[in-house]
Amino acid sequence: MSFSIYWEKLDKRVAQTVQAQLNTFFANLEPRPQFLGELSVEHLDFGSVPPYLEILDLTEPFPEFYLATEDDARQASDYSGVDDAVERPRSQSTVRSRLGPRMDVLMGSGAVTPRVWGSVPPLFQTPPRVQPGEVLVERSADDMQVAARVEYHGDMALVLRTELQLNYPASQFVSLPVTLHITKVQFSAVAVVAYLRDRVNFCFLEPDPPRTSLLDAFAIRTEVGDAGQHVLKNVEKLESFITEQLRRAIDDEFVFPSYHSFELD
Repeated sequence: MSFSIYWEKLDKRVAQTVQAQLNTFFANLEPRPQFLGELSVEHLDFGSVPPYLEILDLTEPFPEFYLATEDDARQASDYSGVDDAVERPRSQSTVRSRLGPRMDVLMGSGAVTPRVWGSVPPLFQTPPRVQPGEVLVERSADDMQVAARVEYHGDMALVLRTELQLNYPASQFVSLPVTLHITKVQFSAVAVVAYLRDRVNFCFLEPDPPRTSLLDAFAIRTEVGDAGQHVLKNVEKLESFITEQLRRAIDDEFVFPSYHSFELD
């Protein structure tokens, strides 16, 4: 089953939100090569070409989507002044299909550590004390989950900025501005969107072997130096590092059991 999406609704406001989230990820990036300064996203454009989407299944939401995460517990303890650091229990999710023949999706038995980016509104104005693994969201008969195949070969563009730092004879003795232009993004994955009583949860499933990343390919054009002056282009070592980190940004932050949650008004 396929359907149309309104890609143009991913406007400048949405792009700025995603840009801020990526900057949060890069700000916490460890380890970072000694020769590289802080990495930031200067520009993000979703382009005009939407991805292809095909609905694969309708199911009940994953059980993990109803449980409090470590971020929920941390938020509650920050409010109460008590830090309840509790290890998340291991879990296994079995979801039954609502489409055609029964299709059970088994989601492994690894430790579940879902994350929600800081830009997501607080779950409560006055958070109760909760621990990771406790039920936070009550089930509703209207809850549902959609699994869809996503394939993207569009004109999205991303501009990153950083510095090449020469640390001899002193730290940051010489700094050279670096601009990286990311284009020709190719991406394929199975996306999961769960509609709960008061929120929407979103994540991707791990790619099937032999693929190791959801991000299949993209092009990088690198410029080192100030515009209008001599510019060194296509620095291989730097581009390899950026390629690795972009794949990490998607695979670490979006692949289940990690997920992102958005409250509904």
